[in-house]
Amino acid sequence: MLLIDIGNSRIKAAYAEKGRLVELPAVATAAAPPIEAWQEKIASTVPLRRILVSNVAGPDIANAFERLAFERWQVEPEFVHPRLEFAGMQTRYTDPTQLGADRWLAALAAYHACGAAVCVVDAGTALTVDVVDQAGVSCGGLIAPGAELMSESLTNGTAELASDAVEPVSGFATNTRDAISLGCNLAVRGLLVEVADRLEQLASGTTFTWYLTGGGAGAIREMMPIQHVYDANLVLRGLAIFGEARR
Repeated sequence: MLLIDIGNSRIKAAYAEKGRLVELPAVATAAAPPIEAWQEKIASTVPLRRILVSNVAGPDIANAFERLAFERWQVEPEFVHPRLEFAGMQTRYTDPTQLGADRWLAALAAYHACGAAVCVVDAGTALTVDVVDQAGVSCGGLIAPGAELMSESLTNGTAELASDAVEPVSGFATNTRDAISLGCNLAVRGLLVEVADRLEQLASGTTFTWYLTGGGAGAIREMMPIQHVYDANLVLRGLAIFGEARR
């Protein structure tokens, strides 16, 4: 199986071979999917029979990828959508069609890996949190702007504030770039601390294993308020679980 995670900023890919994931080159979502590089790597392995896709970047890129994939491999991609109940996990989301496939798949992968209650933090263009209890019920979560998106919003929405990156800052900032970085970082940390407090209030006595994933995970690892498991490929692992269960 070829597994594709199309995010707002990046496209990640891997193929599943004998129960393991073999990562393929990642590219910016705005660029053309690197079909040639993927095809060359996959050609040296078993024949490609299925393509599973998580897409949160909209229908235009989905349609373009579908055409390219069929031209190259004569395989029609399967776009994965959240289910009310699947592989031991249920969701309480009011309308599952409004739940991002990436959030659902990352939660599915974390729950299967842990086998108990999990809290999944996905740091990308947006920062999302999803909670699954020990019975496998996905209780919901939150969506907030990621630190980089906060910084871009300040830069684009103000005349005299500018920053090209969010970096760690000690103490208080003495220049505009550091001031923006510090503000965005503390906003993210405050959000995560609130999540930890809310979990304690809503499920006192339950131990949640925290997972961190997403392209922006490296920037917030030190801000996590609790010990966590870092896994850059939770969405791809969720796709693999979905594929195995839906043979």
